Amino acid sequence: MNDDYLWDKTGAPDPKVEGLEKLLACYRHQPRRIDWTKVSMPAPARWHWLSAAAVLVVVVGVGMWVVTRPSASSWEVARLEGSPRLGAASLETTAKLRADEWLQTGPDGRARLESAIGAVEVEANTRLRLRRARLTEHRLEMAQGTIHATIWAPPRLFFVETPSAVAVDLGCQYTLHVDAAGAGRVDVTSGWVAFEYQGRESFIPAGGACHTRPGVGPGTPFFGDSSEKFRAALEQLDFGPLEARATALQTALSEARPRDAFSLWHLLARGNPEERALVYDRLAQLVPPPAGVTRDGILRGNRPMLDLWWDALGYGDTSWFRLWKRDLPR
Repeated sequence: MNDDYLWDKTGAPDPKVEGLEKLLACYRHQPRRIDWTKVSMPAPARWHWLSAAAVLVVVVGVGMWVVTRPSASSWEVARLEGSPRLGAASLETTAKLRADEWLQTGPDGRARLESAIGAVEVEANTRLRLRRARLTEHRLEMAQGTIHATIWAPPRLFFVETPSAVAVDLGCQYTLHVDAAGAGRVDVTSGWVAFEYQGRESFIPAGGACHTRPGVGPGTPFFGDSSEKFRAALEQLDFGPLEARATALQTALSEARPRDAFSLWHLLARGNPEERALVYDRLAQLVPPPAGVTRDGILRGNRPMLDLWWDALGYGDTSWFRLWKRDLPR
């Protein structure tokens, strides 16, 4: 037998080989196209399958990014204007910002931080330090001032600690300001930011903002184009005196637009039962609760129902947030 027969069926076949081929012919691969229009799959199941596939792709991508990117224990820092100080020395051109080292820009200074995960522009009168720069976590501590962060790494690898909350990057651009008293505000340009403090959390999308106060944590996020009355009412609900809550809630509910539904969604987990019931009724008018969501379940704080209603708001599937809530392996 010609050996080429085994590869491309040229040459003379061996009778034993021919006999074996006939014996196994019924198991031969039969290529055929699948008509997906005839495949029956319930819409919810199809959506969950696609969501799971998308999450798997992202997880694999994050894993590849973490494995292949270079490790670093510092950030590059460059002077942009004025006389910033790095530790006890003046920053003349460029240097390394290392763990536990403070950067202070002063009244006329500006600087730029950069690493493999992104870049941070530091405005005047800002004081911050690098807490850590590891393969799976980069963390700054910001005592006061203003920064503009542009992060191109996968979500939940960049953190900024402030006196009243931690800003968690979910793949985005944002501006973070902290005043001398430790109160802060984040304004998101693209992507998402999570504000977290002792179990209290707010998710802020592009075009949104959120205040935070020492001892309280993040308030209710809102869109920048919401009415002034709506924003003032949320601030009263989040940080004002107890006696002002009833009036503030009524104002917030009456001023809320369909676009402000994501603010009301956050209020479903805050306040007393009577307040949450009023929020439920107004949110149901703006965005009807989807199948599987009940008034009783929401008022009891049922997390799967809250997630289902969030999905109906049109800001993406909550599985993404749940994924990033899990710490990446160190």
